[in-house]
Amino acid sequence: MSVITISRECGVDSEEVASLLAKKLGWEYIGKELVARIARELRISAGEAEAFLQDAQSRLLRFVDRYTCSLIQKVVDRERGCLDDESYFKTVKKLVEDVYEAKNAIILGWGGQCLLRGKPNVLHVRLIKDEAGKIDTIMKRFKIDRKAAKYHIDKEEKDSKSLIKHYFKVDWNDASLYDLVIDMGKTTVEDAANTIIENLKLKTS
Repeated sequence: MSVITISRECGVDSEEVASLLAKKLGWEYIGKELVARIARELRISAGEAEAFLQDAQSRLLRFVDRYTCSLIQKVVDRERGCLDDESYFKTVKKLVEDVYEAKNAIILGWGGQCLLRGKPNVLHVRLIKDEAGKIDTIMKRFKIDRKAAKYHIDKEEKDSKSLIKHYFKVDWNDASLYDLVIDMGKTTVEDAANTIIENLKLKTS
């Protein structure tokens, strides 16, 4: 089986690229819906899984405190009395590795570039764009002003960097994690998808 992992900065049309790749290749696209799979694995609701992830990001993924437990209102480990980020991470790791073993897929986010690092038949892609371009994209997408767009980008990227640093002890921007880096400010979604497919063929041939 072959997998494409996509790591991205905020505001780089990553979902559009992943969706187009899935269509062109006939592969499964694994993105936000992984939250539902995590929820089933941990026997909690998708809303609770999403709430946990968002709260974990904001606290740099420290163990869940009592306040968070009151928000989630579910117990996975009855003896410990709380869902913690170790359980959450182990579940994400298992699901990503299961996808790799079972099918051809595009994985957007979820630390795929680290979880599947060194695995055969995996292409690790990084999507970037300059700050001005990212701000313009977020302004249009959410219909917000420039200041709000910059705040949104800074927060999203800080959270993503923290996740990768916390779990994998690597720098999110480390070029050695990726086989291909694409500047989305200098290309189209269509051309980016085609470039990724060509590089996939080269790596897996």
